[in-house]
Amino acid sequence: MGTRQPLPRPPRIGSQFFPPNVLQDEGDCAEDNTSTPTTPSPKPCTTISQLPPSESEENATTPTLNSLIFAKDTTVEMPLDTLHSSPAQTPAPVDDDIMTDLTVSSPPLPKPVIPTQDSEEDLLRAHLAVAETNRSIIKSNGTNSLTVIPQFTPVPIGGFPHIHLAHAAQLFDYQAAKVIKAWLKVPHPKILVRVFDHDGKNPSVKGPILVERLRKAVSDIAHFVHQDDQDVKVSPPCPEANKEDADFPLSFLVYNISDETTSLILNQRIWSSPEISFAAHLFRVNSPPLLLFCLQGFSTTDTATVKTTVHEVWSDDVTRWDICDIMSESNIPEERVHATAWDFINSLWVERLDFKVSGGILLPRYNIFAASPTNKPAVWTTLRAYLHSLTYPSELEGSGTAVNFMPCTLCHSIAHPRGLCPFPNVPLWNGPKHSTNSRPNLTNQKGKGKGRRYPGNGPP
Repeated sequence: MGTRQPLPRPPRIGSQFFPPNVLQDEGDCAEDNTSTPTTPSPKPCTTISQLPPSESEENATTPTLNSLIFAKDTTVEMPLDTLHSSPAQTPAPVDDDIMTDLTVSSPPLPKPVIPTQDSEEDLLRAHLAVAETNRSIIKSNGTNSLTVIPQFTPVPIGGFPHIHLAHAAQLFDYQAAKVIKAWLKVPHPKILVRVFDHDGKNPSVKGPILVERLRKAVSDIAHFVHQDDQDVKVSPPCPEANKEDADFPLSFLVYNISDETTSLILNQRIWSSPEISFAAHLFRVNSPPLLLFCLQGFSTTDTATVKTTVHEVWSDDVTRWDICDIMSESNIPEERVHATAWDFINSLWVERLDFKVSGGILLPRYNIFAASPTNKPAVWTTLRAYLHSLTYPSELEGSGTAVNFMPCTLCHSIAHPRGLCPFPNVPLWNGPKHSTNSRPNLTNQKGKGKGRRYPGNGPP
């Protein structure tokens, strides 16, 4: 077989014309075939636009962007990969002119993506292009930013202290029924707010003042998020017309705010400025509180000893049987009641309150916490009352009995009295302090009597 002399033309080699393995196959075919094919018609698959759609694409009524991208990848890679890997699909030798046209009309093989090193300017521009998006994310979801809004206390390391409620619906306590119905009709997003150091008394006088301060504070937060003014609305609490003067509703409704503003307020939860401090809550009935009751009577300051004592009482066969019997009234499956009771018992933890009596003698109390196994209000209330009624004797440290809570008039938590409120100890706290200035200052009023005077926070 003779050797064919190539025509004098520039060599067409390199990856821009053929992959390396294709060049080798073409050379071998050219040497084995000396005649030019009589029907040198290129195959329809040489161009992407001529590739027939697959069966799935024919059945699709509306092509999506992903399907188009997938189809494009398939048409480029599949025929060429199959061409090189299967001897049965090796193309017949064709004339150089025809092969040239084929090469021009066919896309080159996709090259491996080699990361390029961007310049510092390009990298900076790329980050600045998405800076606003990242700022928006921080504004909406940041929970530990120390530079949120200058006039508010920044979130401390570890977050603000938790405010414990007496029951799941305490945020709606003493509120007029018609007001609750009206609040339910207000569209979301909306939040409930309780103002620090507000006792709810004199609503006709204090209500409008607090409404305006809350509206301004929330407007400042909304302006920080959206960089423009928002028409924030606040609805004050309203007691029942025939209620006694002992208890007042404390929750305000904040509404007509955006989702982003709502997220920021709820994520930070506590907002304290020199004008007003408040705690924000979701507009919903919360899960049963974690705080069950408070014990006194132990002569130890070791919380581990108290925890062991309570755990032993709850784990006693009779007590555990009663716990299971109460839980069986909930929606817990019967076969899961026993295991759920143990989960509840093992979720126990204890916190100490350092009460002191005359002479600085420490008389500690212990808050008892556990995760409720049910969300049914009646079952949880029965379980809590039962555990509250028990006596908790220790081996050497006395016996604990439950006592009433002393709610904090500053933050409205039931976990501590005002003098032990942790919020005034938060760094850069702008809100009210432990001491109250409600009593008149009698230091310059001589001759008004010789009654006993108490330093500090007044009489114990």
